[in-house]
Amino acid sequence: MSKKFIKPIAIAIVALVAFFFLWRNMNLTSSWKPNLFALQNPNKITKFTFTPNNSKQPPLSFEKINNVWYVFNNNVKYVADSASIHLLIQWAMPRLKIKLPTSDNEKKSVTRNLTLNGVKATFFEGNDPVHTIYVGGSTQSNEATYMYYPETERPCVVEIPGFQGYLTPYFNTDIQVWRSVFLFSENPNNIKLLTVTYPSEKNRSFTIQQSGDELSLLNSEGQKVEGKRGLIAGYLIMSKDFAREAGSVAGINQDATQKDAVLKSTPLVIFNYTTSTNQKTSISVYPVPSGFEDVAIDAKPNETSTKQTELFWVKSSNDPYIWMAQDIVLRNRIKQLSDFLQ
Repeated sequence: MSKKFIKPIAIAIVALVAFFFLWRNMNLTSSWKPNLFALQNPNKITKFTFTPNNSKQPPLSFEKINNVWYVFNNNVKYVADSASIHLLIQWAMPRLKIKLPTSDNEKKSVTRNLTLNGVKATFFEGNDPVHTIYVGGSTQSNEATYMYYPETERPCVVEIPGFQGYLTPYFNTDIQVWRSVFLFSENPNNIKLLTVTYPSEKNRSFTIQQSGDELSLLNSEGQKVEGKRGLIAGYLIMSKDFAREAGSVAGINQDATQKDAVLKSTPLVIFNYTTSTNQKTSISVYPVPSGFEDVAIDAKPNETSTKQTELFWVKSSNDPYIWMAQDIVLRNRIKQLSDFLQ
């Protein structure tokens, strides 16, 4: 065959092969419902479960009780972080779209990884399971996620259009990640007593006492002093909740020596709450030596700036763990008696 015919024939063969695979992929993709993985009625969801395919990891359950979300496993139950749950159910789940099914070449390895490391997520309306998907890891680009829908013949690459990132973290099975970030949260009208104590400077300490519409300011000796009602009421409203940093338990909790050293040191300040039902919560705040963190703050719609904030250890009497909190959260709570005086 003449050489002048070889090149055009080779090009034609390559084009035919490419067209075949393109046609095959388009045909395969078109047979899948794009929103197969999406949650259709997020407002009706009353509970959901995350079950790892790894039997060594316990399943995680979430349930809405009296309009409050709880997260629990076989050992413990906590009030859940409602903001994170809202993000999952109301934002992420309804927007899931199939980008494309896995190819024949990657089907085996993706299926294997899902079998070993995937998480089965089941959503319920009442006690009826209405939607189940299996969630795996990220694609190589980290811009989509491998997922499997029951009784389909292969996993799919799933994304949220316009979102740059993969979705595996939304299905984390660490119960501590899903806990409410509030160490204390209460309607300010239900706070009967709030005592703020400075162990090293007693004269800065004070108590706000609430009885019906009456607010009283007390010094460290328990004596009533004249204070500015507006400032006292404002402080009580501002202190109605106390948040820690979100995320997993701080590593210091795994080191008994370091943890004990913190708890045996003198707290910078202690917040003691007593509610109208006589429930008591004490939150101690300890400085972190050389503890600072850069925090991203929205400056303009498309810009962020960073601000350095001091870090503190915080320990609630109702929680066995030490958590971290930022000065940006604590700053307005660290007031002293003189700030409220007439």
